[in-house]
Amino acid sequence: MTQVGHTLTGLAIGVACLPGKRSARARLIHLVAFGFLANIPDLPLKNWGHDLYYFSHSLFVNLLLILIALSAFIFLKNMRARAGGWAVIFGGTLAWLSHLLLDTFYNHGKGLLMFWPLSERRLALPIPWFSAVRDMSLPPTPETIHILLTELAFYGSVLLGVLLMKKAGLFKWIRRR
Repeated sequence: MTQVGHTLTGLAIGVACLPGKRSARARLIHLVAFGFLANIPDLPLKNWGHDLYYFSHSLFVNLLLILIALSAFIFLKNMRARAGGWAVIFGGTLAWLSHLLLDTFYNHGKGLLMFWPLSERRLALPIPWFSAVRDMSLPPTPETIHILLTELAFYGSVLLGVLLMKKAGLFKWIRRR
């Protein structure tokens, strides 16, 4: 999966969790953070991302990292309040973990070692119209362009749907600030 699908999914979750009465700058920071969280397992760091795919895409490794991040929010009340409260923190956790689920949808035939190190079994839930990009070189191949546009159309529709639901007031469970 490309960053397009992960980022749009993170943005959709971020929109749903966006607290009311925020400045445009605060909303932008909030949405950028959600887009970033949704891409954490693929960050291009040494011994992370696609260098050690089984490690960076393990549910247990990511949950451990999330617990470390959450402990900072628990002990730093001001930070938690500035983030927007527990609903935003829960949404951020969902955005981060959405990456693992979304990667199982792609038909690269490998599946995801989501439960490593407890299991070597791979989880694959392929959706036929999703394909993994094999070549990200420039200029992009027609196949790469097709994959990117498919993700943009599908996940962009999800984001648009969430924006419309937010506008209609369907996310009133978020505490207004």
